[in-house]
Amino acid sequence: MSNQHWRAQTREQLQQCFRFLAQSMPEKGWRIEWKPWRDVRSLSQNAFQHVIYEEISQYLISRGRKDCSPEWVKDMLKNKFLGWVDKEFVDIKTGEITIHQVLRSTKGLDIGEANHYIDQILAWSADIGCDIKIPTMCDYRHYKEAQAA
Repeated sequence: MSNQHWRAQTREQLQQCFRFLAQSMPEKGWRIEWKPWRDVRSLSQNAFQHVIYEEISQYLISRGRKDCSPEWVKDMLKNKFLGWVDKEFVDIKTGEITIHQVLRSTKGLDIGEANHYIDQILAWSADIGCDIKIPTMCDYRHYKEAQAA
């Protein structure tokens, strides 16, 4: 079963969630994580992150770092600013569960976390001399302007 996310804003919705969990109890039980609902980063923020990875890659390659593909840059920046998390892996044949450290994904970042991650990257890129332009029409700029108001 894949991860499911429930948003409960009322007691009734929370009770529906509990009823579902009780009725579909897996053999090993549930792993439940509670946290306040926050909207995940926007597609615009994600697109801007990939523009940044591409621009930093081109900058580094132009300075002799031929190994610095956009995907490589993405992994190095995630390592530097987001870190690592534990992830469960299941052996397809035996069902044995092992835990390995993987780079934290940007997919689950909320809007504020995504903006903070982009802030860190932009500051770092400026420090190495790579000036990245922020598009006029992008959520990152919109959220920064709203924050400043």
